[in-house]
Amino acid sequence: MADKFIITEWEQDLLRRMELPLPTLRPEERLRRRLARRNERKIYKDKCDLTGKPMISLYSPDKPYKVYSQDAWWSDDWDESEYGRDYDFNRPFFEQFYELQLAVPRLSLMNTKGENSEYCNITTSNKNCYLVFGGDYNEDCMYSTFCFHSQDLHDTYFVEESKLSYELIDCVKMYASKYCRNSQNCRDSVFLYDCRGCSNCTFCVGLRNKEYHIFNKRYSKDEYEAKMKEFDFGSYSAVEEMKKKFDEFRLEFPHKFANLVNTENSFGDNLVNTKNAYNCFDISGPAEDLKDVYLAGWGIKDAASSDHVGHAGCELFYEMLGSISGVNCAYGSFVWHANDTHYCDMVVQNSHDLFGCTNMKKASYCILNKQYSKEEYFKLRARIIEHMKSTGEWGEFFPMNISPWAYNETIAHDLFPMTREEVSAAGLKWIEEEEKEIGSGADIPDSIDDVGDDILDKSLVCKKSGRPYKINEKELKFYRRLRIPIPRLAPETRNEVRLSVRNPHQVWDRKCDKCGADIRTSYSPERPETVYCEKCYNEAIYG
Repeated sequence: MADKFIITEWEQDLLRRMELPLPTLRPEERLRRRLARRNERKIYKDKCDLTGKPMISLYSPDKPYKVYSQDAWWSDDWDESEYGRDYDFNRPFFEQFYELQLAVPRLSLMNTKGENSEYCNITTSNKNCYLVFGGDYNEDCMYSTFCFHSQDLHDTYFVEESKLSYELIDCVKMYASKYCRNSQNCRDSVFLYDCRGCSNCTFCVGLRNKEYHIFNKRYSKDEYEAKMKEFDFGSYSAVEEMKKKFDEFRLEFPHKFANLVNTENSFGDNLVNTKNAYNCFDISGPAEDLKDVYLAGWGIKDAASSDHVGHAGCELFYEMLGSISGVNCAYGSFVWHANDTHYCDMVVQNSHDLFGCTNMKKASYCILNKQYSKEEYFKLRARIIEHMKSTGEWGEFFPMNISPWAYNETIAHDLFPMTREEVSAAGLKWIEEEEKEIGSGADIPDSIDDVGDDILDKSLVCKKSGRPYKINEKELKFYRRLRIPIPRLAPETRNEVRLSVRNPHQVWDRKCDKCGADIRTSYSPERPETVYCEKCYNEAIYG
């Protein structure tokens, strides 16, 4: 029996306004299906199929696609409508779209206005950044995802307006801090959780506007500085023990049921400035009238079952991925500044009225990349929709088996992991990581103080995944400056660890652990944290 899920009256009204059918899959499966078309972090060296010049690409060289470098793709040196084709009513739509997808040149990378930041993706306006994904307006950042307006960050996830910091997760306006989560406006601190406005605090939880605290205990400045000398933050073994001890300490304090800031009639987690947001996560408002939306905001309204979407003018979105500033768009991926599109992939630059198109710029009234008059377009579009209804395709997002990427190259694998055998059984693609003969890898000194420059020439092996990795010169300088031990995990594995400690994009109905009030929280009932409603949490934190 299929899983049951709720379709609210508001969602039904949205679908009526957009003339779309009701969904057949529960929200989590719709999200998985969309994310199977988002390769965010797997990048490769290749050559442009137009110019032959070397490039960094989202597509491994063995992929069957034509891939153009960013400069070539955005240029006027080719015409995407030349790949247009007639619609065949004797064949399923998705089969025809997949063939079009194979023929039309694809954009190698989504990395605009960068300076010395070639190894970044889904980014804009970064300078001197390396392996930054989904982050914009940064300088001298490395190994970070969704960092914004920041400088000198390494190994962070969802961080804004921060500087000279390491291993931050869900933090804003941090300076010279390490190993912090869910904290804001703090500086010169190590191992913080849920702290605000703190400085010179270490191993602290739930503090507000404090300084010189260790394990939530107040010290004088001199006492604090003397006590800090007892902790060797440059030692890998010592830091690993500190992580365990701090995680145990964190569990002694109540956790707020959800991070909701200036919200009205909203539930989910990490919501800021939202109104009528139902089962949503990681939303930066203003945003209103949303359901099952993940990582979005900045002016979005009237959207459902969409992720990585938003910005001003974004309205009437359904089953959209990685799309910005459009109106009345459904079942699409990477639709930028385009209106009235259905089943489109990578269409941009004020395009409108497109159906089943891929990799087009400034286009209108096209179906399968073929140009039509306005009258012809709407007549044929109506016929195709009826045909798709008969095949069971209308109202379904692109199936995962026609994704341009293997399942384990996509964000779907991060949030919904599957084994190679499970992927194969589902009829999906799997890519093997390139194997390199490096043996057990070089030994790494326990303390950063004992690491010589020769580490730059050594091949290291991730102790968890077996992935090979190296340390670069800029990275080593950063570790020495902040007295950070050389990591024993490869960059991709470190990102997986950061993802694993964030709460899932799911809510449970449970009771406040203090007063028994009903709460909707991303903390499942089986978790060890003590979870309070907002009233009890505020009383515990502020007294």
